[in-house]
Amino acid sequence: MTILICGASGLVGREMSILLNEKEIPFIGTYHSNKMEGSNMFRIDFLDETEVAGFLKDHSITVCIFCIVERLVDVCENDWPRIKDTNIQMVHITSYLCNQLGIRFIHLSTDYVFDGSRVPNYPDSLVNPLQNYGISKLISEYRVLTNCKDGCIIIRTPVLYSSLSKLSDNAVTLIGKNCMDLRSGVCHKEDHHCIRRPLYIPDLCRFIYDCCMDSSSYSGIYHFYNPYHQFTKYEMSGMISDILGVPHRIVANTGFSGSSISPRPYDTQLADLRLSINNYLFTSFESSLSDCFDRFRLPIMNHSSSIFYMFDLDGTVIDSSMAHYRAYSSVFSKRNIDFVDFDRWSQIVNKNGVDDYLLGVFGDDLIGVVKTEKFEALKKEPISFLGNSDVFLKWLIDRGANFCIVTNTGRKTVELFQEKLPLLKSVSQILCREDYSVGKPDPECYELAKDLYYKSEDYIIGFEDSLAGYCAISSVTPLVLIYNSVEIFKKENCYLFNDYKDLL
Repeated sequence: MTILICGASGLVGREMSILLNEKEIPFIGTYHSNKMEGSNMFRIDFLDETEVAGFLKDHSITVCIFCIVERLVDVCENDWPRIKDTNIQMVHITSYLCNQLGIRFIHLSTDYVFDGSRVPNYPDSLVNPLQNYGISKLISEYRVLTNCKDGCIIIRTPVLYSSLSKLSDNAVTLIGKNCMDLRSGVCHKEDHHCIRRPLYIPDLCRFIYDCCMDSSSYSGIYHFYNPYHQFTKYEMSGMISDILGVPHRIVANTGFSGSSISPRPYDTQLADLRLSINNYLFTSFESSLSDCFDRFRLPIMNHSSSIFYMFDLDGTVIDSSMAHYRAYSSVFSKRNIDFVDFDRWSQIVNKNGVDDYLLGVFGDDLIGVVKTEKFEALKKEPISFLGNSDVFLKWLIDRGANFCIVTNTGRKTVELFQEKLPLLKSVSQILCREDYSVGKPDPECYELAKDLYYKSEDYIIGFEDSLAGYCAISSVTPLVLIYNSVEIFKKENCYLFNDYKDLL
């Protein structure tokens, strides 16, 4: 037996790979844009019928688990052509070929094929999807049933979640993102009307495994669900806040469907008379949420928690970005060379660094001169602390807390900042750009800081403001607080804040 996981880089695919490895069952995984390492992982374009057919034949596949899906409901509502390819055409091509080659086909579908007007919903209940996501998945079901004359398995599930992905990658843990927004004056709402019945993906994978290993006992449409889970998103946000150790500041939204682009059904409770669902073991919601969020549990900083603090400098502790920009702008102006606007400059700094840009403009011979002129111009620029960071630093110093600053900025410039902001002279543990070989996003600087200054505290908390900084520090600790960058917060596993006083 060789099992194929179509979409091994996704939520279900990754968990299924873990289970099959544990069971020592031979399997092959596929990916498209999110590369998976391993000799049994292959990049496949499932819209290319010739490529898919050749792959299935060459690898002697016996069971195909199709996990590829665009599952973000609001994305589906706005881009039907893409959704049609991903959620319908890929399934159609693969299921047709599997039937031709005698390969057992297992397809994952959704409870959103129902409109929520009546419960419970059985496999033969009336379907009526409310939005493009549900419509695309229902059409894919029809394609599979039509293509697979010799039998197939379609598994409808409620909302799925996993501890393996980024928090922004699935609908349950995404709720936790709002709980991790610590900004002053920001209020998030969560739906307190519609019922969600979340299913932990490792629990689902055990059922998929049973379907793979006993194909003669399973055929047609099944509903697999956790019969014990029933929550609103608002209720889930409260549970997540408790796990994270942060105040529950989310406001309940009791209006139908919340503020989403596409309509959500009120309750799509699943049922299945062919499955003795109560005989299955399910992970408790509290335990599974802990698996997802425990590593992000935030210690209370103004209590006796043992914490080692690591800070970036520019843009995180001090407001120097505009000062750097104006200093370079004056150098360019002096040489009658057009300079980029501030937004473009910020992109250059955060992506490739200043040196590559300067090299392209001035060449090797002039970079040293340009930087000297820029430093002289920087002396005239004002520098200030950001978001009460000075209050926080004084608080750390007064308590004898262990902390350090790790910056991509050179020592000479840091010393200039210390002259402008004398409180920085009280920071005894500072790593400057000359102290390590490779700059951020490489983690070397933070790993070195940990080797030098960490005293086996219970927690390490990192403070950053850039994606490069986040990538560097997240290899050292999962507890990363991003200063005032919403874009990084949306995509990465981190907290967001805009005032250091709020952390005390």
